[in-house]
Amino acid sequence: MEALSRREEEEIETAAKSEALKACDDYVKKFAECCAGRTFTQPFVCAAPFKAMNACIKDEMSVDRIDALKLDYIANRSEKGRLAVEALLQQRKEKLIKLSGKKEEELRKQEEYYRIAREKQQGA
Repeated sequence: MEALSRREEEEIETAAKSEALKACDDYVKKFAECCAGRTFTQPFVCAAPFKAMNACIKDEMSVDRIDALKLDYIANRSEKGRLAVEALLQQRKEKLIKLSGKKEEELRKQEEYYRIAREKQQGA
């Protein structure tokens, strides 16, 4: 698996934070409105909007989401990266299959269904 440089990780985290702030725009605006004109009383009066804003951003900036963005970045960076990401996803899939105990025929049908759905989505 390819590794990311520190600069690339920072770019991904910055982009994720920007997306999170856009997704949580309503909460950010409510918190900013609450803070307007307040100094000493701001932590007490605006605690609820602050907690709501942080909860939204925390949900958007989850470790799983950041990892998915990193994998996507690596996959799009080069052919070798794409192959490494596919291999990693295949390993995860095999592990889940082993843990789930599903029969191979059921899994093949499910995989075929998802493949057709992806093809339809890409064709649309």
